[in-house]
Amino acid sequence: MRRHILVTNDFPPKLGGIQSYLWELWRRLPPGDFSVHTTPYSGDDEFDAAQDFDVTRSREPFLLPYPWLPGRVNRLSEQTGAELVIWDPALPVGLSAPSTGRPYAVVLHGAEVTIPGRLPFTRALLGKVLRGASLVICAGLYAAAEAERAARSSLPTLIVPPGVDTERFSPLDRAERDSVRTELGLPTDAPVVVGVSRLVPRKGMDVLIRAAGLLRSRFPDLVVAIAGTGRDHRRLAGLIEHTAAPVRLLGRVPDRLLSGVYGTGDVFAMPCRSRWRGLEQEGFGIVFVEAAACGVPQVAGDSGGAAEAVEHGVTGLVVEQPDSHREVAEAIGQILDDGQVRDQMSRESRERAVREFSYDVLADNLRRGIDSAELRT
Repeated sequence: MRRHILVTNDFPPKLGGIQSYLWELWRRLPPGDFSVHTTPYSGDDEFDAAQDFDVTRSREPFLLPYPWLPGRVNRLSEQTGAELVIWDPALPVGLSAPSTGRPYAVVLHGAEVTIPGRLPFTRALLGKVLRGASLVICAGLYAAAEAERAARSSLPTLIVPPGVDTERFSPLDRAERDSVRTELGLPTDAPVVVGVSRLVPRKGMDVLIRAAGLLRSRFPDLVVAIAGTGRDHRRLAGLIEHTAAPVRLLGRVPDRLLSGVYGTGDVFAMPCRSRWRGLEQEGFGIVFVEAAACGVPQVAGDSGGAAEAVEHGVTGLVVEQPDSHREVAEAIGQILDDGQVRDQMSRESRERAVREFSYDVLADNLRRGIDSAELRT
């Protein structure tokens, strides 16, 4: 494989979605062919010692486009024989990339491109970085479109969406499902809709609560269970009390139970929405893929990359107007009403997760993309 360096602020043992994305991909690449330059974090000595690949940590708590960063990266490149430097993300740390004089790639996750890509000054900076890249690794078609909008030109993009551990996230049998429902205090003999997300307005959990209130007349024993924490918790709790919707806020769920939480649902729903005239959108929506791997049909809002994660009419339904609790209720009810459709979506969800979103498959796509990139300086 082509030797390279990954330069990023986001790498384990630090926790988070981007950290998990990078870790799951890069740990599957040939360990002798790359190294990682990242920031210090509690427990990093023990973590780094356990890896088969080299990890160097900066003195600075954050990597920004410091004047001395290009020189440091050049020294690391010479020491490791790297042909390519991969910067994550393109902005702000990737602003240092052109100054190295070396071939480089950038990683884009989506949401971090939207606002900078639409403001004149930052768009000019971002566009310069993108146009000089030998490869633009995008977490989805949405991120790729935002990148080309910012660059105002076509780019050498490689789509590598967030993936899922399809062994950890897998369907539950009936006994396993009932056991998890019991542990969570959910009924074993009623339809359950599950949501997993940070509790922030963009995720649309207020719409899901209102939709649950509408669905109660069609499904009297329905329960909607929402796992997660966030700044919207108090508002959502008040909305549940005000509407008497059949919704339970589960709070933070232990990691050992996360796959089980997905698996307890007959439907997974997160009616994510765009806000601030499109400046705030869903980047991709890994929760939809995790639900799919567990064999649970999904209902998503049409925001950002969510429509890529959910194949409309096949693995679930994408609601065009996610602010409409009536449309969200109709989509959920459509799946709950028809056991045959639900079972078919369950099978299609699992098969697609294994076929398209397994990290083994995605890492191989990444390797081939890095190897085939036309290097430019």
